[in-house]
Amino acid sequence: MIALLFGDKLNSGGLEFGLTGGLNASNITGYQGADYKTGLALGLYFNIKLDDRWYIHPEANPKYPTGVDHLPFYSLGDQVLDSLFATANITRKIKNISVPILIRYRIHKLFFAEAGPQIGLRTKAKDVFESGDLSYKNDITDQFTRFDFGMAIGLNQRFNSKKTSMSVGIRYYFGLTDIDKSTAGTQKNSVFQALVSIPVGAGKNQDKVQQK
Repeated sequence: MIALLFGDKLNSGGLEFGLTGGLNASNITGYQGADYKTGLALGLYFNIKLDDRWYIHPEANPKYPTGVDHLPFYSLGDQVLDSLFATANITRKIKNISVPILIRYRIHKLFFAEAGPQIGLRTKAKDVFESGDLSYKNDITDQFTRFDFGMAIGLNQRFNSKKTSMSVGIRYYFGLTDIDKSTAGTQKNSVFQALVSIPVGAGKNQDKVQQK
């Protein structure tokens, strides 16, 4: 709602504001046998022009899911539950808010590379056990660190030089924080993203991106 109301005021001169979202494919290193889990990410971004090639690109992503699929079975501490879900599929779902602060560089025309630090705030975490028509949710929020820190790198392509132009990109985040406090060894987030970015309210500001 804020983006729709104030997008035109936030898009002016060397400043671009918009919505970003896409598909997350996440994994957690150190979990043997687990597979990537997919989920939808959503957020806001600013693209701040420094000169014809360099930009600062901060984002605020209130929806940034991570976790794994096909987690190996572990005991729930209850014989009945253990017998019911002994062959269940276990999906670890972790909800996060992420804030990447990237430096974006125009490689050629409308093709950009980006890199920078990213901070994550864990909000909730649960394991979902599913066996046929049965399901069970195990709250594991306290098992994980509240904060995560790592680095993100990616590539971005704008469709055209107008400020209203959408762009698509790919990004990889590699965590540097051991996020699982209850499991031996080291467990770090690993996230691939396919993203679409849409400027909001930029129709009144038709400045073009340089394509040299």
